[in-house]
Amino acid sequence: MEYLIKVMPSGHEFHALEQETLLDAALRSGLSVDFSCSSGSCGNCRARLLEGELGKHDFQDHRLSEAEKAQGLFLLCTAHAAGDLVIEAGEATSTCDIPRQQIKARVSKTQEVSEHLRILQLRTPRSSPLRFLAGQHVELTLPSVGSLDSSIASCPCNGSQLQFHIPYEPENPFVEQLFTGLRYGSVIEVDGPFGEMTLDDDSPRPLLMVAQDHELGPIKSLIEHAINLDVTQQVRLIWLARDGQHYLDNFCRSWGETLDDYRYFSLAYDEGELDEAQVVCVLHTIKEDIGTLVDWDIYGAGSGDFNQALHQGLIGAGADQQRLFFPARRSFGHLSREVASG
Repeated sequence: MEYLIKVMPSGHEFHALEQETLLDAALRSGLSVDFSCSSGSCGNCRARLLEGELGKHDFQDHRLSEAEKAQGLFLLCTAHAAGDLVIEAGEATSTCDIPRQQIKARVSKTQEVSEHLRILQLRTPRSSPLRFLAGQHVELTLPSVGSLDSSIASCPCNGSQLQFHIPYEPENPFVEQLFTGLRYGSVIEVDGPFGEMTLDDDSPRPLLMVAQDHELGPIKSLIEHAINLDVTQQVRLIWLARDGQHYLDNFCRSWGETLDDYRYFSLAYDEGELDEAQVVCVLHTIKEDIGTLVDWDIYGAGSGDFNQALHQGLIGAGADQQRLFFPARRSFGHLSREVASG
């Protein structure tokens, strides 16, 4: 059975299956409800039942007092629905509502995409999933080796499984360790999240996503989050990759099976081609497919120079400067990254 859950005071709604917890259902649907451990230990996902009837409750270490139970309080991470519900629960409305976290995760998989790119998969402890918003980034640290700032490429619907797209960068100890063979189960410390480039969940405006090379990562997170929100507006993805190395090409095409109005454009550029020339190619594609950009929310992710050139080009093409979103990077240890403007 599937039930409709309405969350107050936001008015957001999601559907929950009988066999899943309300927290899992809310996250799967793209809602950023308050939680921490997701295992019934901390009590941070407390909510209040306003209407309806709860079903079974999974085991929880955190004990609610009789007074709290009398007020209708329960834990989202252990409660199941027995029918349609109206509940009161906290939700993140901005990055300020997401706490900074320090988590020790373990390597679950490394994928050699090419000679110059690896996809890193981390698994957090069940009691400590990472809470983040799509588009954010974290500091990754290999103890006694080095640190790296990297965008999260996975969906916030599952903070226990984290994905990162990491290019080769010489003289970076963290990257060198990853490319020469990072062992399964190795501990990596995750600190964050950081960043303000997040999806405006309540915006009805169409979405344009532009990615350069491995910076598909944060764009991937944003699109997967949009899918979970069941967005109905137009979504356009332009992915510009050196020498046509679109390592997730089929995956990007597959989003068209889920999104109502989605188009994907894979563009290639030659090594050594200037960022300005790449942006001209992007703007030509936009002109051919979209035309005016006045009513669009636009998210771009690439190198610092590419982002600056793209920002200027989009403004020149009529985009609303207040609806342009680019990631900013920090520098850690031996790694120096450019900071995008916009």
